[in-house]
Amino acid sequence: MSHRLVIAEDEDDIRNNLQRLLRMEGFEVWAGAHGQAALDLIRQHRPDLVLSDVMMPEMTGHQLVQALREDPATAHIPVILLTARADRSDIREGMNLGADDYLTKPFQRTELLDSIRSRLDKMAAQQDAARKLAAQTHRLSHYDTVTDLPNRSHFMLLLNDSLKTRNGDEVTPHLWGIRIDNLSQMAQALGHTATNEGVRHLAERLQTLFPERFREHGRCVLARLSDDLFGVLLHSRNDEAAVREWGAHALKALSEPLLLGGEPHFPVMSAAALLLSSNTWPPEALLGHLDVAVTKAREPSAQRLVVHTPASLADASEAFRLHNDLHLATQRNELRALYQPQIDTATGQLRGFEALMRWQHPRLGMVSPARFIPMAEDNGQIVDMGAWMLRQACTSASQWPTRLGMDRVRVAVNVSLSQFCDPHLLQHVREALDASGLPADCLEVEITEGTAMRDVNLTLQVLLQLKAMGVQLAIDDFGTGYSSLAYLKRFPLDVLKIDQSFVRQLCNDPDDRAIAGAVIGLAHNLGMKVIAEGVEQDEQHALLRDMGCDEIQGYLHGKPMDDDALPDWHAAHRKKLGL
Repeated sequence: MSHRLVIAEDEDDIRNNLQRLLRMEGFEVWAGAHGQAALDLIRQHRPDLVLSDVMMPEMTGHQLVQALREDPATAHIPVILLTARADRSDIREGMNLGADDYLTKPFQRTELLDSIRSRLDKMAAQQDAARKLAAQTHRLSHYDTVTDLPNRSHFMLLLNDSLKTRNGDEVTPHLWGIRIDNLSQMAQALGHTATNEGVRHLAERLQTLFPERFREHGRCVLARLSDDLFGVLLHSRNDEAAVREWGAHALKALSEPLLLGGEPHFPVMSAAALLLSSNTWPPEALLGHLDVAVTKAREPSAQRLVVHTPASLADASEAFRLHNDLHLATQRNELRALYQPQIDTATGQLRGFEALMRWQHPRLGMVSPARFIPMAEDNGQIVDMGAWMLRQACTSASQWPTRLGMDRVRVAVNVSLSQFCDPHLLQHVREALDASGLPADCLEVEITEGTAMRDVNLTLQVLLQLKAMGVQLAIDDFGTGYSSLAYLKRFPLDVLKIDQSFVRQLCNDPDDRAIAGAVIGLAHNLGMKVIAEGVEQDEQHALLRDMGCDEIQGYLHGKPMDDDALPDWHAAHRKKLGL
C-alpha cells in the first residue's frame, strides 16, 4: 500500500514538479496552491505526511502546522516545511509549532526523499509501539499476571458470552468458585514469591482437570477471580450428583501437597457451585452469589463443598427486598451525594469534586455502591437515580464558589451505561444545569471505557451533543476495557482518568508505572487532561507529579464527604498547603 502525501505550495512549477517526482516514487499525492487548500485536502484524505511551503497566501506553512496540531484528528501527521529562507529564528518558530523537519530550497531529490522516508519510518515505529502498548495494557487489564488466567473483569465478559450459548437441554452451565482458604497463612510463612509459585502450580493443576478439547470448544472457562479464588464455568450435564462428584474430585486433586522451597506445603481448599439451568442473572450478580456460596463452603457443616442454585442462596430473599426498597429510595429521600476532592498534582490546590452516590438504607445503613448499582442497572432504576444525582451535584456545585471562596469549582458526575443509552440524558443534563445555574463547563460527565465502546456511533453522537452544550467529557476507568486508540481520538474528550488498579502498585510495579506513564503521554498528545484515581500515598502523589499527571483523587487528600463538610475540609487543606 502506497503512502499518501499532501503538498502545500503556491508556486505552480515547484508544486507540479514535486507532485510528478513523488508520484514517480510510488506515493499517492494531492496538492494545494496555498495552506487553506492543503488543509481541506488533509481533512478529506488523511495523508501520512504533509509537505508545505512556509510563505503562502491565505494560510502560511506555520499557520497550517498550527491548525493541524490543534485538531486531534490531524495532530499526529508529520509535516516537513520547505523554505527559501535559512533564518534560524524562522526554523525555530516552525519547529516550536510542531513541524517535524525543514528543507531549504533549492534541495536535492535525494535530500527530499530521505527526509520523507525518515519521517514515515519514525511514524510507523511510533504506531507499532502504540499497538504493542495497547496490547500489553489489554493483557495486564484482563489477565492475572501470576497464573496467566483471565481476571475477574475479563471473566465477566467471557461468562456473559458463554451463558448466551446453550448446548442442548442436557448440557447446561454451572459455575464454580474454588478458594485457597489458607493462602494468607502461606504468604506469612513463605513470602510473596513462593506463595505466587504455589498459586501458579494450583492453576496448572486446575487446568489439567479438563481435557484440552473442553477449553478449545468453550465448554470450560477458567479464571482467577481474586488472590485466593479461582472461577470455573463448565458446560456439562446439569446433574447435582455429578456436579458434587466432580467438585470432590477437584478438591482432592488440588489439596495434594505443593513442593515450595524444597518442602511440602498443603493447601486447604473449598469449593462452591451454582447450577444455572434457568439462569437469568447478569454476570456481576452471579459472581456476587458465587462469593457468598464460597464463603458458606468454609462453614464446618458444609465440609468445604456446597452446590446451589442462585435462588437457594440465603441472600436471595435479601436481594429481592433490596430490589423493592431501591424502587422507593429516591421517593423516601434515602440517596446521598458524597463528594471526593480532585487535586492539582503540581500545586496541591483543589480543582473540583467527583460526585459519588450512596444509599442510606433505613434498616441496613449505608449500602455499598458495589451492591446496589448493579441492581439499579438491572431493574432500570439507575436512570431516575442518575437524573437525581445530576440535579444534586449541579445544585451543590453552583454554591461552591461562594462557600469555598473560589472563582470556579468543577463537579464530575459518572453516567452509567443505561443512563448513557437513555434518550432523555441530554434533557436531564440541560435541566440540571438550568435549574442550578451552574455554568456548563463546570460540569464534567464521566463514562466508563466499557460504556464508550458498547456502541461507538451512539457514543460519538451523544458526546458531540454534550460537547455542544459546553459540558466537559471524561473517560473513567481507562485501561480496564476494550478501548481502541483509533476510536479514542475520535471522541471529543477532555479528561482521561487512570483507573486505581494501575495506581495501587504504582511505586512498586514497573508495569503499572509504564502503563500510567503511557496513558499520561497519550492523553496529553491528544489534548486531554489526566486524573489518577485511588491515590493514597505521598509517594504515589510525588511519582504522578513527576510523570506529568494533571490531577489526582483519593484518600490521601480527601475521602468522599457530605456537601456540608466541604468548607471545613477545604479550609484545613489550604492550611496544610500554607495558604
